[in-house]
Amino acid sequence: TGPRTGPGFTSPLDLRLDPLRSDLDRRREHALHRLGVCGVPYAEAREVAGAGGADALTSRWEVRWTPATAAVLATTGAHGVTLAQAAEGILRERRRAQADGGGPTAAQVLAGLEQAAQCALPGLVAERLAEAARVLPATATLPELLAGLSLLDKLRAGHVPGPDAGETRTAALDAATDLLTAAAVRQVDGLSGSEDPADARALVELAHRADLLGGVRAVAALARLAGDGSPLMRGAAGAVRVLLGHEEPGRFGDRAASWVDAAGDPPSRAALTARLTGLLTAAGPLLETAAAALEPLLDRVTGLTDDAFLLRLPALRGGFDTLSPAARDRLLTVVEGRLGARVADTGDAGPEALARWTRADHAARAALHRLDLLPPATPGAGAAQEAPDPRRRVAEGPPDPHRRLAPADRWRLVLGRRTDRLPSSAGRLATALDELYGAGRGEGSRSGLPTGTGGGREAPYPGAREWSAELAALFGPGVREEVLAAAASAGRTDVLAELDPGSVRPSVDLLRTVLRHAGGLPEARLAALRPLVRRLTDELTRELATRLRPALHGAALPRPSRRPGGGLDLARTVRANLATALPGPDGAVTIVPERPVFRTRARRAVDWRIILVTDVSGSMEASTVWSALTAAVLAGVPALSTHFLAFSTQIVDLTDHVHDPLSLLLEVSVGGGTHIAAGLRHARELVTVPSRTLIVLISDFEEGHPVGGLLAEVRALLGAGCHVLGCAGLDDSGRPRYSAGVAAQLVAAGMPVAALSPLELARWVGEKIS
Repeated sequence: TGPRTGPGFTSPLDLRLDPLRSDLDRRREHALHRLGVCGVPYAEAREVAGAGGADALTSRWEVRWTPATAAVLATTGAHGVTLAQAAEGILRERRRAQADGGGPTAAQVLAGLEQAAQCALPGLVAERLAEAARVLPATATLPELLAGLSLLDKLRAGHVPGPDAGETRTAALDAATDLLTAAAVRQVDGLSGSEDPADARALVELAHRADLLGGVRAVAALARLAGDGSPLMRGAAGAVRVLLGHEEPGRFGDRAASWVDAAGDPPSRAALTARLTGLLTAAGPLLETAAAALEPLLDRVTGLTDDAFLLRLPALRGGFDTLSPAARDRLLTVVEGRLGARVADTGDAGPEALARWTRADHAARAALHRLDLLPPATPGAGAAQEAPDPRRRVAEGPPDPHRRLAPADRWRLVLGRRTDRLPSSAGRLATALDELYGAGRGEGSRSGLPTGTGGGREAPYPGAREWSAELAALFGPGVREEVLAAAASAGRTDVLAELDPGSVRPSVDLLRTVLRHAGGLPEARLAALRPLVRRLTDELTRELATRLRPALHGAALPRPSRRPGGGLDLARTVRANLATALPGPDGAVTIVPERPVFRTRARRAVDWRIILVTDVSGSMEASTVWSALTAAVLAGVPALSTHFLAFSTQIVDLTDHVHDPLSLLLEVSVGGGTHIAAGLRHARELVTVPSRTLIVLISDFEEGHPVGGLLAEVRALLGAGCHVLGCAGLDDSGRPRYSAGVAAQLVAAGMPVAALSPLELARWVGEKIS
């Protein structure tokens, strides 16, 4: 790399390489990657951004010669005579270690394939490519599969400066791509419960890939997701279907308008925000370019009464905040044009200049008319009179006392743009929502600029208390709670103190929000929040117990009795009254129940053990809350001894807190990686009587360690005689987000896997112990 970077030159050098155009730079790139694999402290890669967000085809390195460079180079010779041999030797040693540990995992396969290609090691590339075709379809998550497909595309196009692709390797790349695409399509059903916008973006990429291959399975999976997925994934899947031509824009627009109609209560408004977030994340420009998709939504928003619109405004603003400020500006321009409310920006031009411009416009029109270049007139309209636009019907006719907000002003509030054009009465609404959403993120979000095209006029609120009071005055106490909860989810912990424990509506979403921030608060503020968390937990547990206790009928032992009070035991009643059987003329037998037998309940001894093994990694937050509430209900069943294990990469036994869901939830720390096998291994140590032990694994099955260890633990539990169940998600919706590939392997190993609500889990427990 030049004499300035060798011994004696310790100052860093910025090195820019173009390996796809220069053979010398290509060899340099290989050498730098090989040094990195060997652990030689010499070169450090710097990030290079490609044009338009595409992958960069050049690379940038910072190289520096240090004494450690010479020392490590001397030891590298133990792995090979040349730098290429040393790098290949080290990579093969890593591969053997991964195999000895039960792997490799999907992440290890991808990293190994990329490193082998960057170091130009064709033999190892071929082996890792075959390994990717075998391991990734069975164990990889959807993000890993998409990362693998992206890497295969780079290898095929030569964007990774590795060995040249021959016909044999190209065929292997094509075969692996088909396998990974099919596996990714199978993962779509595992996204049905996702609340992550990143999954919506992944869905778009996957759908385009599968559509190019003409996959019928992908079309069916998208249809299922659009009909049965979480609100966010329904919006995303519907938008993707429109982009691929599987659904008419007008029909999808009608459905989007129905979301606005249905948003009359807090859960429906939360669903409206999530659906719009999914739609706009997957296909942001759709509403700009597809008039048929925009029209129904436009009509619905402008047709609402002021009260109905204000009830839905924060939810609408939250959904459209997914777009960047520049994208919202473009959409507002389209909306204003269709409403006939577009205002030309003439800057500071005076009346004389405007008159000159008008005369120039007329002269230009006359010239175009003489040259016969004017577009044809609209049928039924005069040359100088524009046909009336039916879309403007909202703004015409007699004024409606229930619709004082103009249609264009409503959309300025929804999109949070050009709020300087709002009347003073609507300005307060914009200011209150800007306190939460601000200017937005992405294109056009330069800090310090107002959201309108003119200057800002409002000062920020002094504190959360003043903002809360303003929200209550503008939207009412119910919507105020929703906005404050959204602010807390966005990281504003100061608003939690404004939620009244006595009047707040209990919900799992609000409880999740409070618990998410409780761990980082000082003890004084946490003590102030405890009454709120206690009420939320108690109310949710009480509601859940009301639904679950009838399903736990197996907890009471049915005992025959002649004393009325319980249900009729039909089988015993028939046997006890066979002597009264009378045959009829038609051959039918009639039994007169002189001695009816009823069921009564006797309390069982504690002879069953249920172990809830709960994944508390970042993607399982909602299921963690439901698991804690369910465990508290199960702990009150006399026939059950309930254990609660929380795991990520470590295992914590929280059985001592299982009777107090608040204490249990405050002890759980959500986040981190996933080691399911370790959680099941700990549960196996708690088993004393396998035939009377229920083990419920609640996880998304995105195992961060080799899947072989997980399958071995499942087989060991089943072989011992335990009753094992895998829950892909535990919430009232029954829509999980999970790795379909790993779940299929668990089913093959003998573990039933299902997405259950707490009620369905309680029924399963009741059937097992009855």
